[in-house]
Amino acid sequence: MANTGLVFDYDAVVVGAGAAGIAATGALQSAGLKVVCFEAADRIGGRAHTDTAIFGVPFDVGAHWLHNEHVNALKAPGLALGLDLYPAPENGVTYGLDDSSILWDEVDSLYNAGKQAAQEDAETETATGRPTDRSLADLFVTKGQWSFTAVMTFALSIGRDLPSTSLRDMSAWAGGNDWFCREGFGHLVARTAEGLPFKLCTPVTDIEALPNGVRIKTSSGEITARAVIVTASVGVLAEDVIRFHPPLEADRRAAFELITMGDYNHAALLFRPGAVPLQPDTWLTYQLQPDDTCVARGGGFLCNIAGTNLTSFETSGSFSCALQAAGPKAAIDHGLETLVGIFGSAIKRDFIKGHATAWRHEPYVRGSYAGSMPGGHSQRKVLGRAHAERVHFAGEASHVGQQCTVSGAHLEGLRAAKDVIAQLGQTGRP
Repeated sequence: MANTGLVFDYDAVVVGAGAAGIAATGALQSAGLKVVCFEAADRIGGRAHTDTAIFGVPFDVGAHWLHNEHVNALKAPGLALGLDLYPAPENGVTYGLDDSSILWDEVDSLYNAGKQAAQEDAETETATGRPTDRSLADLFVTKGQWSFTAVMTFALSIGRDLPSTSLRDMSAWAGGNDWFCREGFGHLVARTAEGLPFKLCTPVTDIEALPNGVRIKTSSGEITARAVIVTASVGVLAEDVIRFHPPLEADRRAAFELITMGDYNHAALLFRPGAVPLQPDTWLTYQLQPDDTCVARGGGFLCNIAGTNLTSFETSGSFSCALQAAGPKAAIDHGLETLVGIFGSAIKRDFIKGHATAWRHEPYVRGSYAGSMPGGHSQRKVLGRAHAERVHFAGEASHVGQQCTVSGAHLEGLRAAKDVIAQLGQTGRP
């Protein structure tokens, strides 16, 4: 097609209104570019979404933890908006242990061992030229009855089973303290999007490279732009929900095999006041035992979230996937029965209702967040590269250090916007 003289509809288009898409759209608009963001769903926020209708209190259907507070890109905007952000209390409880520090000392020990092992793998790869990357399961060596519970802490953070988790990817995580937003993390993300140009319920189906631009086909018609930023999840991209012309490169396709969507879900349980005898935002753990494949049928509880009497049963990996397949009642029942085993049957009488998420079944997401298989850590940079010059990509999957986080997605959106602004060569229209 000859389109040299084409008048473009927009300077830039953003595909997807999650954290990365919101950040990119805001940066492009602030630079004076004519921009629009297409979102397939009927709301913005993507995997960061706060619902207040289900329980009558803020419930983060997706992301809830502001990880790595010292480098979290959403902390400052949240405070500037006047939202109630606060540190996650250090009041964790481990059922079966009088002193929970025993578990957390082991968590720290495993983390440090993982860092050392990952460094050894990197040095081996440099020396031999052969990709070297163990799985998180290789780090797990039984030292006591709480060892598996300790190592499962990492699995919960990245939504995967231990054998399918890259040790080097886990060790690259920024780390640090967690914070919460009383109004909900999804609410915070939505507030940062105020005043930006979104078109909801508008899936993008095709992106075609043109001379000096792109043609984008949506459910409501075709438009053209000088550049596009695609922030769809790797689950959506790997399954060709969006078709690219020319097709995506072979190395990006290979990266999709190693950077894949994991499973992390909440079974939220609302109780009458005082039913769960723990302080607000207490992280409750209990002893977990692995099966022959290093998988445990269990998770952890974030109790009395922000003092709302809402407790969330957090699960990850294949167990979380199995609960999704069994239906929401299965996850709610498992969480409730586990609490009965900890606090006694009286807690059942104070149970009001529950709600279970199933992110694997969300058609415009297809999982929780993008973790790395062993050997895949270096492929995150491949996912962030531009395609056919004017097709840019951003999301938590392409960030190294804050992968699997809303902050990482936000930072990648800003990075892609900066690349587009530099590519277009100015801060306004021609």
